[in-house]
Amino acid sequence: MVQTTVVGTYPRIGETFEEQALRRGIARLDRGEIGEADLQVVERDTVRDVLREQNEIGIDLVTDGQISWYDSQSHFAGKLTSIEINGLVRYFDTNTYYRQPVVSGAVGWKEPVFVDEWKFAQSNSKAPVKAVLTGPVTLASLALDKHYRSKKTLALDLATAIGEEVGTLVQAGASHVQIDEPILTRHPNDLSLVSESLERIRSHKSSATLTLFTFFGDVATIYKDLAEVPADILGLDLVQGSATWTPLAKHGSTKPLVLGLVDARNTKEEDPAAIAKKALDLKSAIDLKSSYLSPSNGLEFLPRDRARKKLRILRAAAKKVGVGA
Repeated sequence: MVQTTVVGTYPRIGETFEEQALRRGIARLDRGEIGEADLQVVERDTVRDVLREQNEIGIDLVTDGQISWYDSQSHFAGKLTSIEINGLVRYFDTNTYYRQPVVSGAVGWKEPVFVDEWKFAQSNSKAPVKAVLTGPVTLASLALDKHYRSKKTLALDLATAIGEEVGTLVQAGASHVQIDEPILTRHPNDLSLVSESLERIRSHKSSATLTLFTFFGDVATIYKDLAEVPADILGLDLVQGSATWTPLAKHGSTKPLVLGLVDARNTKEEDPAAIAKKALDLKSAIDLKSSYLSPSNGLEFLPRDRARKKLRILRAAAKKVGVGA
């Protein structure tokens, strides 16, 4: 049977009183009633809940939901040398914002950022926990560069830093690492830079599986070349990026894929049988047994109860694929 995974984010706040604990914690922190250590306790309780939901539904490869991340850009970048975090900027075409990293000097890795978070998550999950990092080219593209004046040079230094971080995660036991490069759906000409950056990261992954994920659009014009990047698995948004379907069906893939077939930005509930049929239409072009079904991107854009429903749809579709494969 085809496996299931998630892309990264998960809704931090739910509809019930219990599921709004993190919102209350953040409000108390803002009022000075608790400290950062107290808020971390609330965050970790939320991580446990998120992992429990994924485990109970039966997702094969999970994430911690990136619960402690303020956004996709600042959580890691803000821990590097010569980067400060500035005001809010709109994140692609979503209704969310990120705190923009400002680069004032040579970027460098100082110490592990994700290791404790990953170890905590894995200790609270029956399924393997995937470590997720924003890719260096996306980070460089969305940062305010006051030092390098060159996206390529900045991206490669960020790749070196991310490689160091990946090395510590793998040493801690992470068997799956995902690098997110949504910038490719906006700037496909960045593919060669993404590939060069991944070479630096791959040298630190040891035996771990390295996934490159693109989302928020299609990669149709670069699909054939995308297959050559130094990653073990490719993740594709096949909802907002539905145009990728044509070259995918035509050329297939020699690498396992993460098929983002469940819409993570729309509350409408899909038919698991329809999702399964789309996957099975590819069974002569890709190896479904080594591939995954997933949402099209992170689930943070949905209400918590809808995110759970989407994961149940995902799991049901995977079971139907198993019957038909």
